[in-house]
Amino acid sequence: MSRRGIVAIALLGAIVVGSLALAGAFRRHPQPVPPPRVEAPCVVIAIDPGHGGRDPGGVAGDILEKDINLQIATRLAELISAQPGLKPFLTRSEDITVPNLDRLRAAEAAGAVLYLSVHTNSYSDPGVHGAETLVDDTRAKDDPSWILAEAVQKELVAATRARDRGVQTQALYLRHTKLPAVSVEVGFITAADEGRALLTPEYQEKVARGLLNGILSYLERVNALPPGG
Repeated sequence: MSRRGIVAIALLGAIVVGSLALAGAFRRHPQPVPPPRVEAPCVVIAIDPGHGGRDPGGVAGDILEKDINLQIATRLAELISAQPGLKPFLTRSEDITVPNLDRLRAAEAAGAVLYLSVHTNSYSDPGVHGAETLVDDTRAKDDPSWILAEAVQKELVAATRARDRGVQTQALYLRHTKLPAVSVEVGFITAADEGRALLTPEYQEKVARGLLNGILSYLERVNALPPGG
């Protein structure tokens, strides 16, 4: 064999030996593997924009309750999304017909910890105005729904300066869920000043922030606030 061939074989051997040594080094000192990223569980808040689709809700001229409900609920969902550890669930995000019981079942399937239905009120007398929060009349006084209703009503009135019509009880479809559940009538579209205000983004922002503050107050009272919330 020529001298050049001997040199080539020696060089190849050195490369093989070096590769084996390097592989052994990696086996002895494996590269650290980052731990899998675990997403922190979120507290799901069900927000129900009342009515929709074929059901307009209250009507005042060309003003439809279903539209205002969706606008406020959508803004509330955005505010909830910005809170650490909270996640909104909207029972509808567009102008469609969704049966009430389907809304409740969807909220339960989403793992919601509470259910808040957003409504605007209407009445034949334009002098009637204000905000109120409703609890189903089958709920006992120690039901968490009452805590939720009181917290939401207090913060909604504080944010909007609307007339405080208090927490009321009546027969509602909310009896068909075990979730803490309330229906909020944020104001009257048939009231002169209040009805005009409810059409503005500025007042809807106040309403949404009041509802958010009520939800946060409730979660704090029942020790359900997520870490950092």
